[in-house]
Amino acid sequence: MNLGQIIASLSADDTRTIVAKRPWMENSEARLISLTDGFRVPSDVLSEGFEYFLEVDIVVNDVLGDLANRLSPAQRIAAVVFYAENDAYPDWLNAMSRGLS
Repeated sequence: MNLGQIIASLSADDTRTIVAKRPWMENSEARLISLTDGFRVPSDVLSEGFEYFLEVDIVVNDVLGDLANRLSPAQRIAAVVFYAENDAYPDWLNAMSRGLS
């Protein structure tokens, strides 16, 4: 699977974590995994070149939230990748969010 496919198919009740290979973009190789008991990416996944990207609940509830249905697939991917890389929302997403208030 790639990152775009995973982001497009996420559901709020998924407790898994997204891992992906850099550079992070729509077609980056990605997986949904369960973290270890110590809340880490399993070593076998790391050894394959995957890195922690984001937890599904963060993507669904925090990054996309109420805007998910108003965003195009490309906008969803752009917002999630930006958040994963910067631990912040892109300005355009903040502007859209303010427009809902």
